[in-house]
Amino acid sequence: MDTKLKNNRRIFAAVLLVLICIAMMLSSYPGVRTTVLHVSTQVEGTATEQSWPNYSRDSETDLKSFIRYMYAGSYGMYWNLMQKEKQGVLTPRDVFFPAYGAEKTDIAESTDEIWGELEYFDSQFQSWFQSFTSLIHSYGISYQIVDQEGENSYSDAVESLEKYKDKEDTPFFLELKFDENGNLSLGSMVNQDQMTIDAGAVAGMTKERFLEWIGVGNVSVAMLETPKNVSVYLYSTNADCYHSINGEAALEDAYFNWNGEALTQIRTIYLLILLILTVCALLLPVFKHLRRENELIHSIPMEAAVIGVLLAALMEGGSGSLCAAYAYGSWDDNWLLNLIGNILFYLLVFGGWFVSVMVLFQVFDLGVKKFVQEKSLIWRTVNRLYGGGKGMIRHFMDSLKTIDLTDRSDRWLFKIVSINFIILFFCCILWFWGVFGLLVYSVILFFLLRKYLNRVKKDYEILQKSVSQMAQGNLQMDIPQNLGLFEPMKEELAKVNSGFKKAVEEEIKSQNMKTELITNVSHDLKTPLTAIITYVNLLKEENITPEERKSYVDILDRKSMRLKNLIEDLFEVSKASTGNIKIEKTQIDLGEMVHQAAAEQEDRMQEAKVECRVSVPETRVLMMLDGEKTYRILENLLVNVTKYAMPGTRAWLSLTETARYAEIVLKNISVIELPEDVSQLTERFIRGDKARNTEGSGLGLAIVRSFTELQGGTFQIQVDGDLFKAIVRFPK
Repeated sequence: MDTKLKNNRRIFAAVLLVLICIAMMLSSYPGVRTTVLHVSTQVEGTATEQSWPNYSRDSETDLKSFIRYMYAGSYGMYWNLMQKEKQGVLTPRDVFFPAYGAEKTDIAESTDEIWGELEYFDSQFQSWFQSFTSLIHSYGISYQIVDQEGENSYSDAVESLEKYKDKEDTPFFLELKFDENGNLSLGSMVNQDQMTIDAGAVAGMTKERFLEWIGVGNVSVAMLETPKNVSVYLYSTNADCYHSINGEAALEDAYFNWNGEALTQIRTIYLLILLILTVCALLLPVFKHLRRENELIHSIPMEAAVIGVLLAALMEGGSGSLCAAYAYGSWDDNWLLNLIGNILFYLLVFGGWFVSVMVLFQVFDLGVKKFVQEKSLIWRTVNRLYGGGKGMIRHFMDSLKTIDLTDRSDRWLFKIVSINFIILFFCCILWFWGVFGLLVYSVILFFLLRKYLNRVKKDYEILQKSVSQMAQGNLQMDIPQNLGLFEPMKEELAKVNSGFKKAVEEEIKSQNMKTELITNVSHDLKTPLTAIITYVNLLKEENITPEERKSYVDILDRKSMRLKNLIEDLFEVSKASTGNIKIEKTQIDLGEMVHQAAAEQEDRMQEAKVECRVSVPETRVLMMLDGEKTYRILENLLVNVTKYAMPGTRAWLSLTETARYAEIVLKNISVIELPEDVSQLTERFIRGDKARNTEGSGLGLAIVRSFTELQGGTFQIQVDGDLFKAIVRFPK
């Protein structure tokens, strides 16, 4: 009990250590998040410019991204051109959604929702185009949009940009042309990488993409008008203007570098915790005892522990991801669920690591050789396979050694195999003619085997006939002839026949015992019942004295109690034999119960003139037993002594305890001669006193045996002359 309590405390200490490590890991999260917010603020403060969409930084991709972005900016340039042509202020929706003018038209009145979306479109478009112009100016890019029909143009430059078209010394020039249907094509193109790209090779130049960029994806694409019959010229003295080298890229690099540093910090804490767990498992005495005594740790194989250590070591990347999720605010929506998930993750990882290292540290307790032999599945499997292979080879060699050519059957079998080999060998070397030899050989072999099988069938019919006779009750089986192949079965059948005879004899004995049981029960029930009837009739007489009446009542009381005890004993034995009795085990001090039972029978012992000596251990003998049934066992044994022990002798009652069981032994000298077959003394209504002069039911020892066996124990009687010895043994 104390060992189990200590193990529970050690397990609690291990769980507590893992929980403390989890708390250490989670407590590092807020510091990381603070660093994230600080770095984000610093870097974003330096990112004053936008970047072209797509930051791959190879020249072709950068140019495509630039063209895609200029396509979107063409809408803003076209808006400015339309205002210049109309010589008035136009909203973006006036230009790109002409069916929905500045005021609600009949079409617009069909829904207020569309009107609200277009107002939002105006706001977003103007804000986006302002950012666009700021971005291209920061790269030193100028633009000009020309109306191909009216020859009107709009530019943010003081001179016409068309003159830089097709000039070899131009640093950068790009022409975008929209036809009467709004379809885009690329015209003149000058860049330092000397690339020429077709408009079809630049993905994403669609009305849908334009609306997504300005943040109004809900507006219907079908209603949006595109620039038409215009050309857009883009010019810059900066030859690198279309490359994505700006603050946004710097922001991306900064975040990339910070993520590496943050992951290193988290992984360092993670690995430090694994080191703490390892040191605790190796050095702290509480965990040394746990790994030596815990059955779960002893049952884990070495390979599983190695895998557990490797998995826990590889999970450090997962710890970085969990911390990053917290640092970037992913916990804000459901912090409780995320907290529970993190705790379970670290409980699994840290707990698995701790158990695994304790399993591996058993190498210090067992030694390397013994540890591998006992804990390695691979070693045991290889050893088992190696042992099995050796066993098969050994068995084959032993089989060769058992060949005895002096034995008739072995010699006959060897001759048959040898002759068969020689015949087949010559048939094979004769090639084609050997086929005729095989034919003759097969015919001869057929008739020989047929003769042998006929003999086997005959022997089988004889054996089957004998079995049939046994089934009909004829147990006098006699098969004088040799059955050849079935000779071992004939011997086994003879054993079965002998067993049937023994079973029949046992059944006859059982029937006789049942008859004797009925007779004894009738006698033992009739004797007190007759006395009760007699004294009841005497009490009915009117001329008896008060003293006689009192005497008769006392006799009636004794006889009725005897009858009651007899019936109760009979019920107890009957319930025990059928398994209907209920056993309720509790922890009892068996030594104290032995003393109590002996003390309560002391008066009867004195009346029987028997001195009882009791010997029990000085320490407590704690057992899980049914107290009531165990006391009844002791009581019946001691009562048996008062009835059948020789007056003037001693009885010895002793209790001994071992690591596996507790044993009660009661010895006394019998006043009558004991039978040789002591097993009968534990049968029902069997008394040592055959003359049945003593008062008793004959069920005392039968109850002892039943109650002992129901509690998982054993009851044994030994006789040495007149020495009667009863042994009760309970397993721990």
